[in-house]
Amino acid sequence: MAFYLRKHFNSGPLRLNLSKGGLGLSGGIKGARVGLSRRGAYVHGGRQGLYYRKYAKKGRGGQRPAGRGEEVRYFVDTGLTYRKSSGEAAPQEVGAPALPDKGSLMTPLVLLGVLMILVWVYNNHWVFVLPAVIFFAGAYLDKQKHEKYRQEARKLFRAIDGGLEEKQDVPALLERHQQASLPVAYRRWLDHQVMALFLDAYFEDPDYILPEELRQLEARVGVPRNDREQMKAEAFGSFLDAVMEDHVISREEEEQLRRLQEDLAIDDARIARELELIDRMCRFREAMEAPMEPVDVDIRLKSNEVCCHHTRGRLLREKIMRSYQRQGVRYKEIGYDTDMEGDIYLCDKRLLIVDSGSRSYRLNRVLDVTLSVEDHTVQLTLDGRKSPLIFTMEDIGVFAGKLEKVLE
Repeated sequence: MAFYLRKHFNSGPLRLNLSKGGLGLSGGIKGARVGLSRRGAYVHGGRQGLYYRKYAKKGRGGQRPAGRGEEVRYFVDTGLTYRKSSGEAAPQEVGAPALPDKGSLMTPLVLLGVLMILVWVYNNHWVFVLPAVIFFAGAYLDKQKHEKYRQEARKLFRAIDGGLEEKQDVPALLERHQQASLPVAYRRWLDHQVMALFLDAYFEDPDYILPEELRQLEARVGVPRNDREQMKAEAFGSFLDAVMEDHVISREEEEQLRRLQEDLAIDDARIARELELIDRMCRFREAMEAPMEPVDVDIRLKSNEVCCHHTRGRLLREKIMRSYQRQGVRYKEIGYDTDMEGDIYLCDKRLLIVDSGSRSYRLNRVLDVTLSVEDHTVQLTLDGRKSPLIFTMEDIGVFAGKLEKVLE
């Protein structure tokens, strides 16, 4: 679903967009916004706490491919942000085994039947007709048996899916799955699908399916251990995405996430990116909840000016890393370059970055703020400035939380 409830972050035209997928920049008037992010173009609108965000479709049936004379821009990581590495690249999603589309004997029986027909045609011996008929009949019966197994597997899948939707007795559903009499190939498909169903139902309502019931299912299904563990990690990530739809992780949601990980015994390494995201979002929440305390600094501030936060970081600027043309389309790789690095001071009226020189930006010019928890950046769109300010720092969540608090 593209709808979500927004808990807070409403400061006039300001919107704080928290993106798990990457950079985003939006603009518009209250109740309707249009912008671009790394997921693509989107339209954003709504009032009274209910908002809608719709991304332009990509691929088949969606946005048309770029034509001759057009320009395509895409982002590349230049390693200048304070983005922490969470180990190896994210593993591929576990693919479900395919449901067999034909019986195991059908193809060889058809080939043997064709061979008998060819022998009969070239030798004109009617004795080969009977074996051909037998082989073709066997192929037909094998096909019928295969269709029966396919229908039985799908029927059982739909029954268990419906039972979970209606919150039927879980032990009864587990027993129904266990008693299914199917060949190995069909059983393998059903086991994978049923485990995915139970994981989804568990994350939707942990009080409905108990952890020990999930463990019983794990012990019974014919899904390899590594695939089972990865499926649990994927389900955890999907649940986190749902939690993040309102751009906040509350204390109750944080506790639930930790408990779900513990109940399912999901290894930290499998969800390292998700745990890092949870940690950053919790820091953001704590910064928003904490009272604003003045910070003593060793620079001269303006009269009656208060510093609310001090950190080290970089001011970045976008630059074209590489440009090339292919089939009449111009491609540009956009990355980050360091504009300035030094001490960053968030004051009640302005944002200051100091190194060998200094730059100052008034906060009353801020129109929009975008926090990318994955890329470790904060973008500020300023009134009268064409390009956004892009900051990166170690404590990005704390900085964003305090910035939002000051802007309120």
